[in-house]
Amino acid sequence: MTKLAEALIKKKMSQRDLQRAIQNKFNVKIGDDRISKMSSGRLSNYNIKTALMIAESLNLTLNDII
Repeated sequence: MTKLAEALIKKKMSQRDLQRAIQNKFNVKIGDDRISKMSSGRLSNYNIKTALMIAESLNLTLNDII
């Protein structure tokens, strides 16, 4: 299980909740498939801006999610 998946469980958030949080906070749409791949570990090489948006949307640090 990835750190991102663990963080979502701890925050009691779904991947869709994370997608909405990013969209509301940054006005950026990240596709369902990308969040799913990041959460499952199938996509591990993603942009630092994306990682920062995810971390900030979860009120966590980068180290907490990657």
